[in-house]
Amino acid sequence: MGGQRAGVSRREFLKRGALGLGALAASPLAKMSWAASKDRVTILHGIGVDSLNPYAHSASPTYGMWQHMIEPLIDVDYSKPDYIGHLAESWEFQGRKWIFRLRKGIRFHSGDLFTSKDVIFSINRIKNDKRSLQRDNFRDVVEMQALDDHTVAITTEKPNAVFLDRLHNRFFISKAAADKHGDQMDQQPIGTGPYRFVSWQRDGNLVMTRNEDYWGPKPDIKEVVYRKVGEEAARVAGLVAGQGDVINNVPVDEIPRLERHPKVRVEKVEGLRMYFLAMNVAHKPFDNKLVRQAVNYSIDPAVIIKSIYEGNGFVLNGPLSSNVIGYDPKIKRYPFDPKKARDLLAQAGFSNGVEVKLYFSPDRYPKAREICQVIASQLAKGGIKAELVSQEFVVFWGRSGVNGGKLPFYYVGRPAIDADTVYDQYFRSGVTQRIGYKNPEFDRLVDEEQRTGDPKKRIALLQQAGRILMEDTPFAPLYTLAEVYGAARNVVWKARPDEKILVSDMKIKS
Repeated sequence: MGGQRAGVSRREFLKRGALGLGALAASPLAKMSWAASKDRVTILHGIGVDSLNPYAHSASPTYGMWQHMIEPLIDVDYSKPDYIGHLAESWEFQGRKWIFRLRKGIRFHSGDLFTSKDVIFSINRIKNDKRSLQRDNFRDVVEMQALDDHTVAITTEKPNAVFLDRLHNRFFISKAAADKHGDQMDQQPIGTGPYRFVSWQRDGNLVMTRNEDYWGPKPDIKEVVYRKVGEEAARVAGLVAGQGDVINNVPVDEIPRLERHPKVRVEKVEGLRMYFLAMNVAHKPFDNKLVRQAVNYSIDPAVIIKSIYEGNGFVLNGPLSSNVIGYDPKIKRYPFDPKKARDLLAQAGFSNGVEVKLYFSPDRYPKAREICQVIASQLAKGGIKAELVSQEFVVFWGRSGVNGGKLPFYYVGRPAIDADTVYDQYFRSGVTQRIGYKNPEFDRLVDEEQRTGDPKKRIALLQQAGRILMEDTPFAPLYTLAEVYGAARNVVWKARPDEKILVSDMKIKS
């Protein structure tokens, strides 16, 4: 920690950092003021890093944790919105080929130079690692060439106008480290990022220290601790007690208390995550479109926003929010009409209604349990009896859950800045097993928009695809929410809409 602070050495800090919130609270240090400082920031987060494999995850907050250590070729400027360079300084779309020109002089934490070979190695690992949950982003990559040390050519099966969207949140690691350490390379993640890996415990802490040789602007803060605290109330208590400096997913009923607190503040931003009920058409009764439409007629998300989120949300009229590329203002959601829902169920052969299980993850999505209870109550009025099934996120999201196609009906949120991200991943035939949806005309439209360089034509195609989804309804759109964070008042930081908490963006007021 750059010397000692209040009698706590760097070694002791790291040792204590691995103990978890409970151990810290029980120690004499719990009586100290743990306000954020340039020595250390502690983030209390609803989820943690489940593995040191950098590609064995596909959740936005986890991307934000990894981005401290390993970095992307491109990032997003949400004020435009548009893509901006990071490890890459420029790029060019040439039909089936994308050319990326890399920044020069960037070094990994090991001292090795970042080159084209590292880009090719990382993408190959994303594609071929059996544990990777990101391989679908590069499924159409057929060739990669290092034209020189700082120029990469990536060729796809067909022209892919949305390749930047696929590349977003893909991070790059060292080929030299892999050659040297083999399968053990993940035990000591080596990237180009502003922070270096120190230690990690499953369901515990991820500890990082500042990269003093970082190629970009030097971070203000020396040490970073990400501590998994699944319970919302525990995160709020930790912030108020000074045991954490930033927390995510602040419960809306706690906003007034935190706003009045002299040492903490609330940070809000309109989120990119679109929440919906997913209906896997490979499972009965959701193979029947009438049942899926009945679900849509049974849901009133405005009630959820008002009663649970106290107005901190925005109803989705269709598959997309208004800040997403491809949004169609002409699409309207199904009105809340329980009688219509029961009539549709009767037409589908369920005159006595249907019984289903609704899966959710309370440690991943704010107020998920309360929301699903309201949804279940609304569904019941439409003749759909829903049994709620709560799962830890690692189970809910894994091969035995959403990503294995095992859950027929579940509550989920998906962020996007481009409609293609959601349409391709959830609804295009054969991409993932999350919903099992197949529609040849929808697939044709997605194929066409992905090779269309004219932005206006591509948006028109996305809007046509959205109308098909609203007719077939393999999902029920709900809302977007304000992302709400709590932070110590001396933390100067503006929240991003993509759920990433990047300490490199923070400054500390003295």
